[in-house]
Amino acid sequence: MSHLNELNDRQRAGVEAAHGPVLVIAGAGSGKTKMLTARIVELMGKHQVPAHNILAVTFTNKAAGEMRERVSRALGLHPDALTPPPPWVRGSAHLSQPAIGTFHAICTRLLRREIDRTPYKQQFVIYDDSDQLSLVKDCFSQLNLSDKTFSPKSFQHGINQAKCSAFEPHELEQNEFNLYQKNLRKVYELYQKELFKNNAIDFGEIITLTYRLLRDNADILEKYQDLYRFIHVDEYQDTNRAQYLLVKLLAAKHRNICVVGDEDQSIYKWRGADIRNILDFEKDYPEAQVIKLEQNYRSTQTIINASSKVISHNSSRKAKTLWTSNEVGELVSRYQLADDRAEAELVVSQLKAQCASNGYAFSDVSIFYRTNAQSRVLEEVLRRDKIPYKIVGGLKFYDRKEIKDVLAYFRILTNGNDGVSFKRIINVPQRSIGKATVEKVEEHANKTGVTFEKALEECGGNDVLAGAARRKTGEFLNLLHELRALMRMKSLSEFYHELLDRTRYVDELNAENTEESLSRIENLKEFDSNIVEFENAQKIDAANAGHTGDVASAETLLPLFLESVTLSAEQQSGENEAGSVSLMTLHTSKGLEFPLVFMVGNEERLFPSIRSEEESDEDIEEERRLCYVGMTRAKRKLYMTHAVCRRVYGEIVYHDPSRFFDEIPKELVEYTDLARRAAGVGGSYGRKDDEGYDYEARSAHDAYTEGPSYSRGTGVHSKQPARRDSSWDAYVPSTVSRPSTSGDRDSMRVPTIGIKVKHGTYGLGIVRGVEGATQDAKVTVEFSGKVMKKFVLKFANLEYMG
Repeated sequence: MSHLNELNDRQRAGVEAAHGPVLVIAGAGSGKTKMLTARIVELMGKHQVPAHNILAVTFTNKAAGEMRERVSRALGLHPDALTPPPPWVRGSAHLSQPAIGTFHAICTRLLRREIDRTPYKQQFVIYDDSDQLSLVKDCFSQLNLSDKTFSPKSFQHGINQAKCSAFEPHELEQNEFNLYQKNLRKVYELYQKELFKNNAIDFGEIITLTYRLLRDNADILEKYQDLYRFIHVDEYQDTNRAQYLLVKLLAAKHRNICVVGDEDQSIYKWRGADIRNILDFEKDYPEAQVIKLEQNYRSTQTIINASSKVISHNSSRKAKTLWTSNEVGELVSRYQLADDRAEAELVVSQLKAQCASNGYAFSDVSIFYRTNAQSRVLEEVLRRDKIPYKIVGGLKFYDRKEIKDVLAYFRILTNGNDGVSFKRIINVPQRSIGKATVEKVEEHANKTGVTFEKALEECGGNDVLAGAARRKTGEFLNLLHELRALMRMKSLSEFYHELLDRTRYVDELNAENTEESLSRIENLKEFDSNIVEFENAQKIDAANAGHTGDVASAETLLPLFLESVTLSAEQQSGENEAGSVSLMTLHTSKGLEFPLVFMVGNEERLFPSIRSEEESDEDIEEERRLCYVGMTRAKRKLYMTHAVCRRVYGEIVYHDPSRFFDEIPKELVEYTDLARRAAGVGGSYGRKDDEGYDYEARSAHDAYTEGPSYSRGTGVHSKQPARRDSSWDAYVPSTVSRPSTSGDRDSMRVPTIGIKVKHGTYGLGIVRGVEGATQDAKVTVEFSGKVMKKFVLKFANLEYMG
C-alpha cells in the first residue's frame, strides 16, 4: 500500500476506481503522473491484473520513460523491461510488465505483429517528414502539377491533417471549384499507392493503418481487446480523431478505460487535437466515473487564483476549482514598457535582480513568448549582459534556416569567393538547379582554381552545362547581377525587400501555408526589424560624428551588418547551456515548470494571436488556454509584460494590452507603467537626450487615436489594409516611411516654428524650434504630453499638416 500513502483523497479515488470508464480531470500541477503510476501498480497488486493486460499510452517518449521508471521502481523492475511484445510472441501467457509507450510506439509494435493482414510486407519502412515530402514531390511530377502553382509542403500538410482525422482520400471534402481540394485528393490517392509500392508508411499512417486493421478484422480486434483489458490514456485532451477512434475500438469490449487530461490545457488544435474528445467522454461512456484533481502542488495561491480567473472566461470547459496549500506568494508583476527593446531590458534587469536577491539560478528562470520571432531582441540583451541562455524546442535566432539563407545571399553579394554560401542558396528557393549541376560547377572550380561564381559563368559558356541547367544557372547569375546593382541604389532595408521579392523566397513559404512556414515568415519579418534597427544606429552614429550626407546604401552597410551579425552568432554559439535561462514559445512550455517565469508580448493581435477578422470564439478560447498554460508553469513568481509599441516587420506598430489582463483581478496584480518614463522608441527607459528633454512613449490610446495609419496595427495583425507586396503577405503598410536614398521633397522642406507635423513614431506634434536652413537642420518638436524631441530633418520623415 506504500504507493497510496503519498496520494491525496482525489488521487486515491482515481487509483481505486479500477473497473469501468473513468475520466480524471487533472488540473495543472495536480500530480496526475503520480496518480497514473499508482493506478497501474494497484491494478497489478490488489486486483491481480496480469501486467500484459495493462496498456498506458502517452504522447511523448519523455512522458513514457518517466512513467516506466516510476512503475518499475514500485515493482522492483528495470524500466527497459516495460515495453514487451504481446504474450503470444514471447510464448508466455503471463508477462511481468505492462505496455507503456507513445501512440506511435504501441501501434508500430502491433503492426509488426499483424502486418500480414494488411497490404504491406513484414519489413516495411517508416518515412519521416523529409521522405514524405520527397514522395509528395514525386506525385506532383507524375500528375504534372506545377510546384509554382501549388506547394508540395502544403499538400504534405493536407495529407497529414487528413490522416489525423482518419480520412482516406475518397472521404476528403470535394469541391469542383476549389482547385486545392480537387488536387489534394488526387495527390493523396497517388501518394497512398506510392507508399504501398515502396512498402513504406508515414507517421500518420501508423495510427490510421492500425485503426483500419482493427476495424476491418474482428478477430484481430478481439485479440487486442482481450490483451489490453485495462487502458490508460494520458493527456487525453490532445488526442486527434484517429487516436480517439483507435482507443474507442480497443476499449469497446471491456470498457475499462481511464483517460487523464485537462481541457483547460488543450492547445494543439493546429496539430489536429480535438477538445471534444475529452468534453464528450461522458457521452461515449454514460456510466463513467468523473474524478477531479484540483489540488495544485506547483504554484503559489496568487498564481493559481490569477490563472483560474483567466480560464474561467472559457465556455468549452468542465467546472473545476484549483486550490493549493502552498504559500500565498507574491503578486503577479505586470509591466507596461515603451517598446520591445525596453521590454527585453526590463526582463533581463528583473531576472538579474531576482537571481541576486532571492537566490534563483539562471536555470530556474524561463521566458515565454507567443512566436519564435520574439526571441531576437531578448537574445541580444541576454548576450550583451553575458547571461547564458538556451532556446528550448527550437533554434537560436541566427541559427534558423531562413535567417541563414538570407545571410548566405548577403555574403555572396558582398564576397563572390564564398563557395559555401553559394552552394547553400543556389537552389533556395527551389529553382531546379540539381545536385549534379552543382557538382559539375564545383569540379570545374577545383580544376581551374576560380571561384564558384566564376566557375558558374564559365560552365554556362563552355558547354559543361547544357539545356535546362545552363538556362537555370544563367537566370541565377542574372539575379545576382541585378541584386548587386540594387545594392548601390537602395538602403539596406529597401534592398532586403528587393532580395526577398526577386528571389520569391517568401512566396514559396506563403504557398506552403503551414504553421512552420508561417513561423519562418515571422522570423524573416523580425529580421527586417533587425536591419532597420541597425540602420537607425548607423544614422545616429553618423549624425553624432557630424556626417549628415545621404543615407548609406546597402553596398556600404552590408559588410558592417554581416560583421555585427557574425559577432552576435559567435557569442551565442560559445555558450554552455547548463545553468542557462530557458527561452521558449508558450506552446513549448506545456508540461514544464520553473520557479521564475516571464511572459512577454501580452498584447492584442500578438497574444491573443489574431491573423484575421474571421477568428472565432473557439480560436480565442484556445489562446486563453495557452495563456493559462503559461501562467501555471510558474512556481513562485510570475511576470507578465507588454509594450506600447514594437517593431513588426521593421515598422513601429501599436497594440492595446492583451484582453487577458482584464480577466485577472486587480488585487492579484502589481502594475507598473514604465512607458511614461521611457527613453523613446528603440531605447531603454529613464534616459534623456543630450538637450535634456525627456523621451516619452505615447500611451496605447494616444497611439491608436493620433498616430499615423500604420501605428494602428497594420500588417498581419491588423484590421487596417496593407500593401500586398509580391514578397510579403500583408507585409509593409502603405504609409510606411523607410530610410531612402532618394528622399521626399515635402519631408525635406525646412519647417517654420508653430507648424503642425506628424511623425511615424510619436504622432502629431508642433514645431518649437529650428536650427539651420538646409536638410541638415535640427528640428525640435513638441508631442502629446509636452514631450520634446529633436531631430535631424533629413532623417525625421516628418509629414507637414499645414
